[in-house]
Amino acid sequence: MLISKISRGSVMDQIYLSKNRKSLKVGSYVTIQEIKSPSIINPYYHNVSYIEPIKYNIIKSIFEFLEAEENVLVTGSFLEEGFSFEDLDLIVFGNVSGIQEFVKSNYGIDVHIIEINSNEFNKGINTDPLFQMIASKFIAKNRIILNINNQINYKLMDLALVKSELILTNYEISSGPEKYKLLRNAFAIKRFIENKQVSKEFIDKDIENYFYNGFINDFQKNIILGKSDE
Repeated sequence: MLISKISRGSVMDQIYLSKNRKSLKVGSYVTIQEIKSPSIINPYYHNVSYIEPIKYNIIKSIFEFLEAEENVLVTGSFLEEGFSFEDLDLIVFGNVSGIQEFVKSNYGIDVHIIEINSNEFNKGINTDPLFQMIASKFIAKNRIILNINNQINYKLMDLALVKSELILTNYEISSGPEKYKLLRNAFAIKRFIENKQVSKEFIDKDIENYFYNGFINDFQKNIILGKSDE
């Protein structure tokens, strides 16, 4: 294979080849194909101060696999410090074909995917407190600007509240982490209605301020201290 550059000519553009070549005799017919430069991926971090190198490499490989898509956001517990995450959460602006199989076969990690477009994403972060919480911390393939203006959608609020009520109906059969997620959802709705920013960090502070310092850790272990125990 020979590589050359197109030069501008007065009548026709042209490609020059060295005479000292082993193939392509004068008069030969050839196919001209453009060489595409490899794209450089510079992930965009939103409310993420640190990510372990092994996680970064996984994220980078996902972005490369989904290079043709408009944007990809990695969210959820995968971005928390350590390796206690349950799965890998992706928000994909485009086609998600093959990504679950790619991640599972290469890294043994289950993937939860939200397939979306820009309009749906913007609507979600403005009307759905649980989606706003998911999108409050992410690493993206491309830079994305969040324009958040909380808008109450009563149907979505009712649906979110119904999900949160499971903490009461399923309390005895739910695990500590499951109870925590449901409680966190309830506090997310509260913050949203109060027109406050909805993020896991703010919600965790609200929960511990409402109960006591260290409550979340105890709650996930199914330990709840009474007033006399604090």
